[in-house]
Amino acid sequence: MSHDLPRPRRLLPRLALYGLVGLGLLTPLSGCGDEEDQSMAFAPSCPLTHIPPEAADFYTYDGKTTTFPHLITRASILKLQGDCLAAGKKDLKTRIALRFVVSRGMAAQNGTITLPWFVAVLHGDKIVNKHVFRHTFQFPANLSSFTTDTKVVTVDLPIVPKNTDSDYRFEVGFQLTKDQLSYNEAHLKKADYQAY
Repeated sequence: MSHDLPRPRRLLPRLALYGLVGLGLLTPLSGCGDEEDQSMAFAPSCPLTHIPPEAADFYTYDGKTTTFPHLITRASILKLQGDCLAAGKKDLKTRIALRFVVSRGMAAQNGTITLPWFVAVLHGDKIVNKHVFRHTFQFPANLSSFTTDTKVVTVDLPIVPKNTDSDYRFEVGFQLTKDQLSYNEAHLKKADYQAY
């Protein structure tokens, strides 16, 4: 884990719609293993994964004001899970899933919620790819808060699987609008998420 993250902070203009100005979690994915090529005697090294605190929460309001009576949905990243495996001799397959805790606000009108989230792939200081996913689900009518897991997504990297550190890393978080980012920066709190 690192709390000294100068490189991600310089990426703010290029990772539009979320900020990298606070402390975040930088960690390798756990559970790395070689499931497809048993001839390799080591587990491939997983890229480091960073969740910026400003991208770890998702709020929607009914447009009138950002006060409690007008809150539609609040979601936070609770956990990031993933692993790596060799996908042939020249590719590394990385699997990622998130767990969210979601609360229904007083202004919620229906039970269908969509949470957009992203995985940005960085090689050194350069963004080489960004994937945006949407987690849509039906909020249980009898609950005001519950947890939900995304589907496992796969990001393939065109690198030789190896057990040494990779030049690639991931940024993971909610895909936010500019208004949502500004709100998160103004109300920044300690993140709820964990990574294993």
